[in-house]
Amino acid sequence: MGLDDLVNKAKEALGGGNKDDLIAKAKETLSDERIDQLADAIKNVAPDSIDEKVDQLAEQAKKLND
Repeated sequence: MGLDDLVNKAKEALGGGNKDDLIAKAKETLSDERIDQLADAIKNVAPDSIDEKVDQLAEQAKKLND
């Protein structure tokens, strides 16, 4: 499964729609707590060497979600 397949599955899961609709749905779904949960899940399966980068991305996602 390629990246395009994953993107298409994500769009289907969010009900399709245009870019603005998808962004609004993502902001509605992704609370700061959920972002932290996702970051922790990624860090559990990824090498420890990228934990700091995952934390930085999670913080950026929280800021963008405000």
